[in-house]
This record gives sequence, C-alpha cells and structure tokens, in this order.
Amino acid sequence: MAALAQLLQSGSDGVTAAGAGIALSPGFVSARLHGVRGDRRDAVLAAVRLLGLEDLHRLGDRAGVLVALFGMEATKPLAAAASRAIAEGRWTALQLASAASGVLGAEQLVHLLTVDAPALDPTPRAAASTMAAHLEQILAPYPRKRRLDLLLDLWRQVYSHQERLRLRRRRRATQGRQSRLEELTTRYRAYDDAQLIEQIRRELGHDPSVAEAARWYPHTWQATMFMRRTLADALAATALARTAVNVGDHGVVQGMNRSTALLTAAARSLSSDEAGDAARRVPGLAGLPARPGCYVRDLAAQLGNPSEPYVRQRLTRAADYAEIILDVATDRLLELRHRLGDWSAGNLRDWRDSVGFLTHRDPAQWAQPPVSGDRPTLMERLEASPGTAPAEEETAGDLFWYAELADALALLKGHDQADVEYGPHYPYVGYSPVPDDDQQLEPSLRSIPSALAGAAQLVSFGGRPSRQCRTWPDLTGRLLADLGVTERLTTTFRIPEPLLAFDGALLPGTQARLEFARNARMLAQWATYMGNCIASLPYVEAAEQGKSALVALRDEGGRVVANIELEPHARGWRVNELRARFNAEPEPDLRRRILAWAAALPSSVPDEPAGPPVPEHHPEPRPATRRRADRTFQEVGGPLARLAADALALEDTSDALRTLRSLYGRRPDGDPSALAQDDAQAGPGPDRDALPHTELVTALRRLSADRVERLCRDALPSVGLAALWRATAVRPLEQALAALPAAHRPHTTEPGKHPHPAGPGEGPRTPGEGPDPAGPRGRQQLALLLLDAPLPGSLRKLARYEAIAPARSMELVARRIRAAIGRLARAGDPVLALQVARHADTAVLCSLVVAATSWPPDPRLPAVAVSEPGKTSMPGFPRSDLEDPSGPWQRALPGAVELGADLDTFRARVAAEGLQVPAAWLGHGGWNALWQRAAR
Repeated sequence: MAALAQLLQSGSDGVTAAGAGIALSPGFVSARLHGVRGDRRDAVLAAVRLLGLEDLHRLGDRAGVLVALFGMEATKPLAAAASRAIAEGRWTALQLASAASGVLGAEQLVHLLTVDAPALDPTPRAAASTMAAHLEQILAPYPRKRRLDLLLDLWRQVYSHQERLRLRRRRRATQGRQSRLEELTTRYRAYDDAQLIEQIRRELGHDPSVAEAARWYPHTWQATMFMRRTLADALAATALARTAVNVGDHGVVQGMNRSTALLTAAARSLSSDEAGDAARRVPGLAGLPARPGCYVRDLAAQLGNPSEPYVRQRLTRAADYAEIILDVATDRLLELRHRLGDWSAGNLRDWRDSVGFLTHRDPAQWAQPPVSGDRPTLMERLEASPGTAPAEEETAGDLFWYAELADALALLKGHDQADVEYGPHYPYVGYSPVPDDDQQLEPSLRSIPSALAGAAQLVSFGGRPSRQCRTWPDLTGRLLADLGVTERLTTTFRIPEPLLAFDGALLPGTQARLEFARNARMLAQWATYMGNCIASLPYVEAAEQGKSALVALRDEGGRVVANIELEPHARGWRVNELRARFNAEPEPDLRRRILAWAAALPSSVPDEPAGPPVPEHHPEPRPATRRRADRTFQEVGGPLARLAADALALEDTSDALRTLRSLYGRRPDGDPSALAQDDAQAGPGPDRDALPHTELVTALRRLSADRVERLCRDALPSVGLAALWRATAVRPLEQALAALPAAHRPHTTEPGKHPHPAGPGEGPRTPGEGPDPAGPRGRQQLALLLLDAPLPGSLRKLARYEAIAPARSMELVARRIRAAIGRLARAGDPVLALQVARHADTAVLCSLVVAATSWPPDPRLPAVAVSEPGKTSMPGFPRSDLEDPSGPWQRALPGAVELGADLDTFRARVAAEGLQVPAAWLGHGGWNALWQRAAR
C-alpha cells in the first residue's frame, strides 16, 4: 500500500500510470478500474516516464511493453530506438511514435524516433490514444510515406511556432509587470498643459485667467510648434519600443548595438534643456519623465558599454509611452488639423537617412490622405515620379511615422504588426489585432496534440484531406478551403431558457466564467485549444436538437479550463461529461463545484401551475374569461389600431423601416446560394425590396436570435451603429399606447378603485419598473404588448388586429436588434468596437457604456475607468452629468436595459469604481476624443 500511495502522489501521471500494472511488491501490481477513460497505451507511456529505463522491468516483460506502445508489429530496431528515446528523455517523440503506430510502419516509426529534430515543449495531459484517433482521421487517405513527411513537417511547424511564442514572451518580459499607463498619462498631460500655459503667458504678457485660456487658440506657427514636439515624441517612443524589441530578441548588448542608429537619431530630437524640463519631478505625480526622449538620451549615452539593469529599467515603460504618444498625436491631428499645413509639408529626410524605414510596409503603397488634404497621397506622388526614393518624397503629413509607431507597439505586445486602416484625418490602428472567425478555426500549432485535434475537427465538419498536400500548412489550408462556411457551423443551438441566464456568469465559489456554445463554430474553437472531440458530430447534433447543452469554463485570463456536457432529466440537469484539456480530469475542487452548480439548475420544463378550484355547482370561469378577452378587444381594438396606423405612417417610422430593410436584405457572406437557402427556409414571398412594411417586420421577427446577431454585425459597416440605433428607437406601438385616451383603456381596476388618466407625456410602463402612479391595471395590462414574451389570452386577438400587428412586430424587432447589439458588445466584437470608436453618437454610446459598466468584469471586454469613483460629473466636452434628468445619460437608461444592463449594478459600480468603458472602444484619443466625436 505504501508503494501504491507513493505512486499516486506523483500527480496525474501517477494515477494514469497505475493502470499499466506496475509491480509494487512481490505478488502485487497496480491496476485500474474497469471503464476508466484512456487505454493501456496511455498508462504504459505515463509509467515509462515515471520509472525510466532502469526500472522498466517493473512493467513486466519488455515485449509486452513494446506491444502496448506500438502494437503487434513492434520490431527489435523499434525496441532499440524506443530505449534510446527513453534514456534521452525524448518523451514527445516517444508519445508521437506510439500514437502514430496505427498509421505508420515499423521502419517509419524508427525514423520518427531517431530523426534529428529540435526538442519541443512537453504537452502535459495529452493522451496518445486521443492523438491516435485524430491521426487516423487526418492521415488515412495518404500513402504511408506521405504520412511520415506530413508528421515531420508538423514537428517543424510546431517547433517554429513555439520559438515565436518564446520570442514574444522575451519581448513582453522587457516591460513592467504592472501597467503605469494611467499615471504616465497624467504626468504627460500635466507637462503638456504646463507648456501650453507658458505659451499663452508669453503671448499675453501675464498669467492667463481661466476665461482667457479657454478662449485662446493657437496661431499656425504655434500649431506647427506643438505638432513638431509631438512628432519628436513619436520618433522617440518608436526608438524606445524598437530597442525593447531588440533587447528581448538578442539580449542587452546585441540589442543595444542593433539600436545604435535609432537611439542616436531620436536623441538628437530632444535638447538637454528640454530633457531636463521633462524629467523634472512634480509633487503628486509619477516620478517618470514626461517625455520618452529623456530615456532615449539616457540609453544613447550607454551605447558601447551598456549596463543591463540600467538599460532594462529605462525600457520597462516603452509600451506605455508608445500608447500615450499615439493618443496625444491623434488628439493633435484632430484639434489642429486646419492649421497644420506648414507642418504637414515638412520632410523627414534626416530621420530616414539615419534609420531608414522601420516596418515591412511599403511606402510606395501608403494611401493615407495627407494632413491638410490638399496634396495627393504618398503612393500617388511616387507613382507620378518613377525612380524617386520614398524618403525624398515623404513628408510629416503623410503620417507613415504614425503607422511605424503602432507597428513597434504591436511587436512589443507579441504581434507581427499593427492593423492599419486609412482614415480621413489619421490612420486607424490596432496594435493588438483580433483574429477573424476563419483564423480562429485554424488548428493551433502550440503543440502537436493541439494541431492534430484542430485538423481532426475540420475533417469532422466535412473538410476532405487532399492527396496532393505535402506540407502541414498545405493540408490545413486545403481543409479550411474545402470546409468553407457550412450550414452546420452556423446553425444555432437550442439552449433552454433557464440556462441562458447563466451565460457569462461566474461559477459559484470561483473566478471562472461559464460560456454556453451557440453554434458548432464555437465548439470548433474550443476543441482546437482543448484537444478533445467536443465538436464532433454526436455532440453537435444533440446540441442542435436541444438534447444537451455544451459549456466552456474560462479562467480569469479567458482560457478554457474545462468542457461540460449537460443533459436534461426529470428534475433538472445533470453533468454527462466533464473534462479538462486533452480529456484529463479537472481539479477535484473544481469538479465538485461544477457538479453542485449543475444539480441546482432549474428544469427546462416548468411545473404546471395549479389551476383554480372548480366550483361545485357553477362551472362558469371559462365563459367569463372569454367575455373579458372580448371586452378588452372591443374597448381598445379600434382606437389603438387607428393610432398605430398613424404612427406607422410617420416620416420617422418610414426612415426606420428603410434602415431595417437594408438590414434584412444583407447576408454575411453575400453568397446568392445562401440567400436562396434563407428564402427557402422562410417560405415563398415577394422580393425584399418590394416587401411592404407589414411583411418586412414580420419576416425580421421570424429570424432566430443568432441570425439577427449575424445580420447586425455584418450590416454595421454599411448601415452604421448610430443609424441602426436610431431606427430601433422608433416604436409605433409604444407611441400609440401613450396616445390612447384613458377612456379607451380596458376597465380592469380592482373593486373600489377608479382608473386615473395618464400624466402629460407618460407612456406605457413595463411591468417591474415600479407602481404606476396613475394606478390602473388596464394600462399595465396593455404594456404587456410591448414585451417580447407570450401574451395572455385576453391580448392575443388584439395583438393580431390590423395595424397593431405590424406595430408590435416592429417593437419586438427593435428590442431583439438591441439585445443582439448587447451580446456583440459583451463578447468584445471587434466590428462593433470599431463602430463605437468611430461612428457612435451620444445616444448609443451612453447606453452601451451604462451596460458595459453594469456587466461583470470579462477578459473578452477589458475596461478602464473614465471617471472617479462616486463622481457623477463626466470628463470631456461638452460637459455631462450622470444624474442630469435632461442629460444624455439619463435618457440612455432605457436603451441600456434593452442591451442587457442591470441599473442597480451600474449605480453601485459607478459609486465604487467609476464609469467603466471597454478599452477597445476608446480608440487613440481616449475618452475625451471619443465623447467629442459622439457629441458632434
């Protein structure tokens, strides 16, 4: 028993190895219970790793060990090669050879075990039995020699990817563990404000008053001076970031040598007096220099004999400086763009002669409109002057340096380059690019098991391996191309209503977040990382039919730590399967909490409510109910239908319907076959452009939630977020109910009480918002028409009557579109983030920010505080206050609720942490620039 306990104390490998039959003492061997996941091959591999070559005899006859690892065709050369791999600790090669024994011959396995290939990082918990199943799926169509070539190329690809990951980690290690971006931003802004006040003082001849400072606007020469200083800071921040990259890649000495030209050129842009002024400490502010050029000068002085601690200390804030200068440069370009003509025409020849162009981007293809807008782009000018060097033609106003700064920051954050999109006044850059949906389906190369799992998922979705493939990237590329966007990938899963409330919630007792799969694409992304078969056909079909719900559990960093399959039963839900990465068992405490959470889930089939007692002699309730329903229809139907028709005929409603029509006519991929397929599913009907508003809103109402979400996402770039928000604010039925005279509301007051007419401007209320001040239950009953929920019998006939039906459909469509926008926002969708950063108005921006503040922290939506805790006055111009009853924030609260906001949580979080805005929405000018753009 002591020997068994010692074996089990070795962790998960010890538990797995116990199934290999290890001799514990004379007459006793370890074993596993029947039905345990995995096979003997996994157990023997784990035991070999624990015992080593010297204790391999404890597994019994060596021939039996070879058969367990490689099957019946094991040969003596294969045994010798396996022994050498064990002795040298090449466990990745041994595991891959064992997994590939079903698709490779003995000689090929020997070659796989003895090939001179670079060592790979180990993959804990990966099971050879799972890898074997994946290899059979992927490599079965190929001849054996091609299979070996593909596996060896996969090995090289994984090694290259792991090298790139190590390089990224070294680059990130040059930066501080704790961000000081906020402190450094405050420090820079204070310095910048001091320089501005000094300039005003020189012009006026005295200290300016607040009013004088507010009225002051720079002359052209002053705007040029400000922008030159900003450009010098941008070049210094670029040099600092590039030096950090070089030091991370090559070490301090070689990295500094490679950065000599950069540091020397950037140091010249800041005089010693300016450096001393920017480095001077200011009480109450961070002790860091205000301008990055100070650190550049310090590093330039170290060239030739750098001190490692000194160099690393001055590089640790390179990313923070780069982010700040991008924001400041953006603000300058927006605020002073009409006075930057002289600055825009200035050249950068001295800088280019020293350092050249610092990015892989081709200046000859740079099509950003120059600042001041009165000149052709750099690309057009170079095309008009063949043979001219780009450095001779480039000017500061071309903003190529802006993209170089973003690229340097992206390199420092572990990416190849920034995403750059041309804008009217400055380039829109993203230095932490988000992969698109197709890239997320690419099999991961973090490890061989991950790569095999991802490729096997593509095969299971219908991808067919091509026999012409000779490299691993060619194989996966063909699988992705063959797969395309299939119906199975995008079909929405049927998630029962009780479970949807837990989507995005924390697992009780942990910081892990629950995420429910909504389609097979999500499963494929999970399976690529987890190395399991959760995206295989049986799981997909069960989820499509609503027979199971599939869940991912994500840790605080957003990584999936476990997959869960839930199945309904008579009293609730039960966990059918629960696995960690590579089908390993999750941690015991996590497993216990998941099981407890699942046991408490409500049933998907609600209990039938007990009916009222049936009178013994007077069975009259059913006729009375019919009379009440008829009475409601008779009292309200005619007047409400006329008011709804009037509301539908308004110009605002027509504009909103045109926007909705463009949304309905759009398809994510623009594929006519997909359009035809959707038409076939929707049934026969007229052309979309000819649809009357009655059929248009009805057709939109019939779309699934997932389909509405996809249409919104794909329509945002052309329709615009602000226009879509305005269209969904038009509510004909709500207007009709608000205009309905009190005399025509149904008489459903309680005995002894009398209805009161609605107050001026008072619209219908949603149940749950508090008591109706007027008191009548009739108004509350009619307000049910506005909810996206089943109606009571007394209102069903009314809801289908004449103009009330399309008006209600338009109400429900508007609510569903806003709910879809809320889901996109909560998921950190990059398309929506781009729209918020560039095209939001105050109505949609305020609603989104209120909703984002109320949501629990989510790694997919990192947020920053833009106001002080407990303060209701918001920064930015024009001024606004959260509590101003006529201000944009109070007007935005109903829209925020429709996005999914919890207003109580919102108020509590503002009081504790301040208003929270997702970082991806802020763009480059921060909150002030975003608010100013939205308020224009």
